[in-house]
Amino acid sequence: MRNMATIAIINLKGGVGKSVTACNLACILSGIYARRVLVMDLDKQANTTKFFERVQSGHQKTIADVLTLDAKLSDVIVHTGWPDIDLAPSNMQLLLANQSVMFDLARRREDRIRRALAPYRTEYDYCIIDCPPDIDMATINALVEADWVIIPVDCDEWALDGLSEIMEQISAVKAEYNERLEIMGTLATKYDRGRYSTKTINQLVNLDIPTFRADDGAVLHIDSSVRVKESKAFHRPLYQYAPKCRPAAQYKTLAERVMEIAEGEK
Repeated sequence: MRNMATIAIINLKGGVGKSVTACNLACILSGIYARRVLVMDLDKQANTTKFFERVQSGHQKTIADVLTLDAKLSDVIVHTGWPDIDLAPSNMQLLLANQSVMFDLARRREDRIRRALAPYRTEYDYCIIDCPPDIDMATINALVEADWVIIPVDCDEWALDGLSEIMEQISAVKAEYNERLEIMGTLATKYDRGRYSTKTINQLVNLDIPTFRADDGAVLHIDSSVRVKESKAFHRPLYQYAPKCRPAAQYKTLAERVMEIAEGEK
C-alpha cells in the first residue's frame, strides 16, 4: 500500500528554481500543514542539502551510496532542524555514482530508489525529490519512483528549452517502469511581468500538459524577488523569512494545489 506521495521536481535547465521549489514546498507542507516530509537531494550540486545545512563530509554516507547499493537509505537519512522533515543528502560523489550505476549491467539499475524507499511508505506523507538538470541514472530512478512530476519553468527567452526531452523521458518511464507517473503541473518561476514572462505564461497555457493555477484561475507563477535569494542565504523558507512577499504566498498556493491533487489520489 502506498501512503506516501512522491513528487519529483525536474527540468533539464539549471537555475530555474528546482531547489528553491523543493525546499519551500517541503517546509510549507511540514511547518504549516503538519505533513511528514522526506526530502531527497539527487543533484550533485547539493543546493537542497546546503539549504538544510546538512552538508556531508567525504566519509559520510549520502544518496550516492544508495544509488550504488553501498548503503541503505537508513544509513543516509539525517534529521533537519524541522520537526517533520528528514533529508537524504547529496554531494559531488553523485557524479561518480551515476557513472558507476550506468555501467553496472549485472544488477538492476532503474529502480534502486524505489526499492530503497519501500520501507518508508507509511513513515512519511510526502517524498520531495530535487532532481539534477540531466537525464542521468539518478533522474531515471526518481521518475521510476515518483507518483507526480513538477516542472519549474523560468520566464526567460529560452523558457521551454529541454521541455520536449523531459516529456519524452517521462513517457518512456511511464510506459516501461511506472504506469502511475503523471505530471502534476508546470510552474512558472522568476516572473517579472516583462514580455518574456508574458510569453512564457502564454506558451504554458497552450501546451497539452497541466499547469498549476492560482485561486482566481490564472496560471500560478512565482515572482522574481530579491527575497528569494535572501531566504536561501539565511536557510529559511519564504513564509518565515518574508511572509508578506508575493513569492511566499505563491509557494503556499502551490503547496495547497499539491495537497489537493496528491491527497485526493491517496
